[in-house]
Amino acid sequence: MSPSANPMGQVYLGFRSLLVKLAVFVVMAALLAWAIGGTLWPRTAVGIVGTPIDVDGSRIALVSQIGGEYSVFGLGVLGQDGRVVDRWPKAELVLPIWRDALTPVSNPTGTSGAVAYRIGTRWFVREFKGVDAEGLHPLQGPGGLLREVADRLAAARILEGFASGLPLERSGGMQDQPPASEMSDEGSSTPASSGPN
Repeated sequence: MSPSANPMGQVYLGFRSLLVKLAVFVVMAALLAWAIGGTLWPRTAVGIVGTPIDVDGSRIALVSQIGGEYSVFGLGVLGQDGRVVDRWPKAELVLPIWRDALTPVSNPTGTSGAVAYRIGTRWFVREFKGVDAEGLHPLQGPGGLLREVADRLAAARILEGFASGLPLERSGGMQDQPPASEMSDEGSSTPASSGPN
């Protein structure tokens, strides 16, 4: 009896034929996507906004991140060729989401920088250093002041003062806030899963 006469042999041949057709389809789809300048799996488009700054030998810039269903901001670390090598918060992550942001500034000595951004309806100003010895993104490492401000105008004034040499903690209109890792999408300092107190 030949394998094709066996009912299990017919099932095997059917699956093998299906796998071959699936492989041909994926290869053809990838070639088509490549030919029209795209990709099978969408990537986040990252662009530099404004002029990069130098902080402790690290080039840092505000970046826009555009994907299929989102358009958000983040802080990017640039390589020597001027391309973004690291960014945070990454658009692919859920929290926190920067809906609006102002271009970062550095202090006159270039030892620290500050950036202002909006999470939900609340504005924050955060001070940061350069990339640390372990290569951590400036906003992922420990330290740096995080303060809430009244609005975009207050944030812009604080950044202007910081760029002219005023310490961030001396700038007006700021309130103490917990670290950014504890902030939810709406800027709440309570975990997103917690209910009312």
